[in-house]
Amino acid sequence: MNKFIKNKFIKFFAIPLFLYSSVSSAIVATPNPIPGSEVGVAYLKPNDNKIYGQNVDTFMHPASTLKVVTGLAAILYLGHDYTFKTTLEVAANNADAQGKVATDQNGTLHGNVLIKFVGDPSFTTKSFRTLVNSLSKAGVKNIAGDIILDVSRFGGLSKGSGWSWDDTPVCFTAPAGSAIINRNCVFAQLQPNGIGNVATPKLAAGSPITLTSDAVGVSPSNYGGNCELEADLYMKNQYHITGCVPVLEKNQPWPLSLSVSDPDQWAVDWTNIIFNEKKISFNSIKLARAPQPGYTTIGVIESAPLDELAKYMLHRSNNLYADAIAKTVAAEYYKLPATYSRTTKALRAVLKQYANIDLGNSYLVDGNGLSPHNLVTPHKMLEILQFINLNDDKIHFIKLLPVADESGTLHWRASTRNPPLGKNVTAKTGTLQNVSNLMGFMRTKSGVRVPFVFYTNAISYDQRTRDLVKYHKIASPHLGYERYVLEQIYDEKVMGVDF
Repeated sequence: MNKFIKNKFIKFFAIPLFLYSSVSSAIVATPNPIPGSEVGVAYLKPNDNKIYGQNVDTFMHPASTLKVVTGLAAILYLGHDYTFKTTLEVAANNADAQGKVATDQNGTLHGNVLIKFVGDPSFTTKSFRTLVNSLSKAGVKNIAGDIILDVSRFGGLSKGSGWSWDDTPVCFTAPAGSAIINRNCVFAQLQPNGIGNVATPKLAAGSPITLTSDAVGVSPSNYGGNCELEADLYMKNQYHITGCVPVLEKNQPWPLSLSVSDPDQWAVDWTNIIFNEKKISFNSIKLARAPQPGYTTIGVIESAPLDELAKYMLHRSNNLYADAIAKTVAAEYYKLPATYSRTTKALRAVLKQYANIDLGNSYLVDGNGLSPHNLVTPHKMLEILQFINLNDDKIHFIKLLPVADESGTLHWRASTRNPPLGKNVTAKTGTLQNVSNLMGFMRTKSGVRVPFVFYTNAISYDQRTRDLVKYHKIASPHLGYERYVLEQIYDEKVMGVDF
């Protein structure tokens, strides 16, 4: 995926690259932070247990670096080989010990069918169709009963406290409910119809959402500032696109990526579509928010192993994967529906029990770092990284992180791409509005791997600079200081105040 499409400031649409000038991958190291910003740094030097940096015990917003906490807890508690298993089940009296389904001569199954969703973030409509094929292969043509969707794995809200309301239509805030299908995200297009005319929304055939538009076409030079695309997201997965859309030379449609608002309704709608495709009739579709006993499994969709899912989460900084993995830790740890409260408690408990790390006064509200309510110190994050550093021969975690100038969200990061930092930084990024963080591991000039945390909060620019950064005409100026500090760590020097 292109680096621009992944940028969170772009929100729910992808901006064609030729609208903006390229941003140089190089950034000049500058010895001073952005005025007014809050910087927290904590790092170790080779063969030295002393913590160096500044503001090491200041609570700051971790943003997506919190995914390291989620990933570590998941690997420690669930293991690299853990998989998500979404199942299709029938009433026990409708299947024998080998799982063979009993139907009458007309292909009627007399009883309910249960689909148990387990929060698999990689589950797709293709997976769903394969799962339902287990009924088709058994000769089922009619269900004389209901289809029950078990969504009891996760409980409570499907979006975290403090998530920005205006981000709710955006795919990077897709809700991690028990039912996840196609990442709970819709990809669509907006087709301009000329300058001054309302653009037409275009959906893939059969997509179970409603999409309307009153967005007006404008010339590319007039796009931006007070004239941008915006999305309103309503109940039952209804979207309305408003604002402006550039009319490009070849009249290309603009791609949209939209988060569903109601994952349960999303699951009901796709269930209806897929069973109708398979020509299997049924009475109704019902939701179950408590485990349903008395069923026998006849079909299973198993995810890739956890280490592959965790690597995807960390490389793409995927928030849905992070919350689904974090909630799964809680569901397995407590054997209860995973609410956000249970999830953060489980993350704390696992780190304490398996790594002897006490998160203390850190404030966690989700598993992905989207909430600005999350607060941790650079010191505490350094403690987590040092545990990983000292135990990586057993837990094999560092291989899951992006590498500067090579992979994931570090592939294009201007502060780390060029020598001597390129390939020598393995780390997790973390970005929210006015927040830009980086933490992980540095291979220093002497070849020793050391952990580091570099947090920058409260970043604010004048309006012109903010717009230039937003539209990719310049790299964010704060990256100059980040580059400077990382070079000090690479050179094994002491910067700022040492502790």
